[in-house]
Amino acid sequence: MQRDNGRTLYSRADLRKVHHLSEPTLQNLWTDRENNAHPPVAETIDGVMHWDGDVWAKWHHELQRERAAAATTHAPNLTGDPDEEVGPAEAARVCGFADSATVSHYIKSPPEGWPEPDSYDQLPSGRQRPKWKRWKLWKYVAERKGRGHAGGRPKGRPRGQTYPYQGDERLTLARQALAANPGAKNSELIPQLQQTTEKTYSRPTWNLILNSAREHPEE
Repeated sequence: MQRDNGRTLYSRADLRKVHHLSEPTLQNLWTDRENNAHPPVAETIDGVMHWDGDVWAKWHHELQRERAAAATTHAPNLTGDPDEEVGPAEAARVCGFADSATVSHYIKSPPEGWPEPDSYDQLPSGRQRPKWKRWKLWKYVAERKGRGHAGGRPKGRPRGQTYPYQGDERLTLARQALAANPGAKNSELIPQLQQTTEKTYSRPTWNLILNSAREHPEE
């Protein structure tokens, strides 16, 4: 970790420690930077790439938010400050669970990928209430393996939908862009697609939509 004009610069090793990510995950994120809008290198120090820590964290939190939104057909609460710590009730809302019972079960028997609490509140009864940072819950929602159990992504998709973004007007726009630009990469198409809707959607969102359009070129 380096200090530079008020910035905190992180090497990949620093990012691995601070954000609890593996080396292969960090490498994959960097390799896919044309599609996922990975922040550019801020400085190269002694031959080692460093990134602005605040910029990288903000980008990664948004990426997890986008992936979480795409990975579930429940209605998870993906708003709020990524670093805010929330208790079981809000954690359930973040993950799209029906109630906090699932979170209570996960505390005792955590599924793959369920994050460790970041802190605890001391209750008058003497019990401790766990709290998690929102971004870690977003990460769990985005990457969770379960299908059909209480906390996992429910089986199937919204009624009438058999693949991601089916029936979404953005999927139609993505198909049109692919048809008009055969051989183009997602990273080349995303800037123009971002200009086609009244609301501006992030690069990770358009990347997911384009991937669905490539897999399902026709209705």
